[in-house]
Amino acid sequence: TDANCNSADESRLKIRLVGGDISLESTRDKVFECFDKEFAANGENEEGCNKCEAELALMVHNAGQYVGVTSDNSHGISKPDQTKKFGDGSLLTTGENGRDKVDMSYMNFYHKLYGEAFIDLCERSLKRMKDAYSRHENSKGSSFRGSIIGISSPGCNAAYSVTPGYDMPGSGKCLMEFSIRHYALSAAQYGINCNIIIPGVTRSDAWDKVAEQQGLSDKEAIFARSKGMIPMGDVAEAKDIGDVVAFLSGHGGGKFMTGLSLRVDGGLHLSRMGVGKPKQ
Repeated sequence: TDANCNSADESRLKIRLVGGDISLESTRDKVFECFDKEFAANGENEEGCNKCEAELALMVHNAGQYVGVTSDNSHGISKPDQTKKFGDGSLLTTGENGRDKVDMSYMNFYHKLYGEAFIDLCERSLKRMKDAYSRHENSKGSSFRGSIIGISSPGCNAAYSVTPGYDMPGSGKCLMEFSIRHYALSAAQYGINCNIIIPGVTRSDAWDKVAEQQGLSDKEAIFARSKGMIPMGDVAEAKDIGDVVAFLSGHGGGKFMTGLSLRVDGGLHLSRMGVGKPKQ
């Protein structure tokens, strides 16, 4: 969207959707081809209209999915497999000639989704942001402000207790949390901050399918159970996470926050799984 848009000027808003599996390079190609064609400054689009002269100022990688429950994928993984765990022998199978073989399929998928895809999106976004920075540097009185944000999950760093059953997805998101610190260090000189947001339990329709798999009536049953583990006693709304994104990518104090993995979870990281909120 045009960086100068606001809620009172919706006529200047422009939205384009690109479908596909973000773990595939071809999908990521389409995302940036769409941006360069429809939004990048200079030139005209296919309709002969001037482009909105917007610059890429924010990239958010929010590829969370529950394989086989909330989403399909192009890798042929049709159902979640929480039995795949590190260290208990569940990854071992028998290969040719009776030799041990390790099943890497689930781990590789999540590494493509959260590892390779995130790095790819960061590298391509930084290229465009750095170009924008250079254009602003050549314009007197103009400065560039950019932001890169990844969405991780509880249990992927030492601030949380280990999350049973999250071995495979968590191994991919670890790379996001590790790499963001390096991106923050290299991008800071261009007016770009880089952070990770770690939501806790966040309300969405996807939880209905999770509830169905767990034999519960609906997502509200999951939320009721989860609230007992959250010190603030409530689950987050999607807008709550969006507000944090807006703060980190804005021109206020959030621009000085970089290289962080921020826990936006109502205090979930302060409690242990299965332990309720403190009694008053």
